[in-house]
Amino acid sequence: MDIRFLSTFLEVVKTRHFGKAAENLYLTQSAVSARIKLLEEYFQTTLFIRHRNSIQLTQAGEKLLPFAHQLTDTLKEAKRELQLESGEYVVCAATQLASEMGFSSVLGKVHQTFPEWSVKAEVLTLDSLSRQLHERSIDIALSCEPLKSEEIVSKELLCEPLSLFACNTDDTEPTSSSFVSVEWGSKVREKLFHQSPQLRDARLSTNSLGLAARSLIEEGGFAYLPTSVADSILPAASRRHIKTCDDMMATVYLNTMKAVKRPGLSELITLLTE
Repeated sequence: MDIRFLSTFLEVVKTRHFGKAAENLYLTQSAVSARIKLLEEYFQTTLFIRHRNSIQLTQAGEKLLPFAHQLTDTLKEAKRELQLESGEYVVCAATQLASEMGFSSVLGKVHQTFPEWSVKAEVLTLDSLSRQLHERSIDIALSCEPLKSEEIVSKELLCEPLSLFACNTDDTEPTSSSFVSVEWGSKVREKLFHQSPQLRDARLSTNSLGLAARSLIEEGGFAYLPTSVADSILPAASRRHIKTCDDMMATVYLNTMKAVKRPGLSELITLLTE
């Protein structure tokens, strides 16, 4: 039996009129009548009787009504679940630092452009990002240095010069005990070590902007940060800009596999890297 016959039955029950039911279902009245007739033949009973200008359910029709609701509701729920299963989705992952720098921008663009998409976001190590990209467990990876693989494409998503900032300290020169080292990537780290050797023995080395900010605010000290980051994590009254290092950049890379098999994902990647 076609489930649409039950949907037609329920519409006739609701409207108590074959013509109105046909209009609501975008069918002809004869098609509605034919479906009800086939349904009655299937159950070998009469479901409706005409009473003056109205249509009434028979006793058999009354008994069928709750089962018809249950069956159609169950099939609608099954259809919704299958649509979710086959619907568009994206799995984003990032290193801790890259997540704090770039996740909000990426997720905002996804939700704004593809509001019906399901999104999963997680924080992973650099090695896990590369491995899970190759395994296609994740679709997009954010990191503060490009992933090393011939099968991966890495594009700059954000790029900003680092500046030396002081917070809650009157000192003019940083020492090892006053430095907070944020891990901006291996190449940047070597440049920073060359410019500020005391950074090698910094009192705190971290890949978390939240931890760096907490240490600077509570204990005072110095850190190399992009100006936009310093503005967002350090109180204006507590921070001082010391100098800008134009040759040292804080960069967030968008990493994806070269071969992208899903059209929707290709469109998203193009949007993010424009």
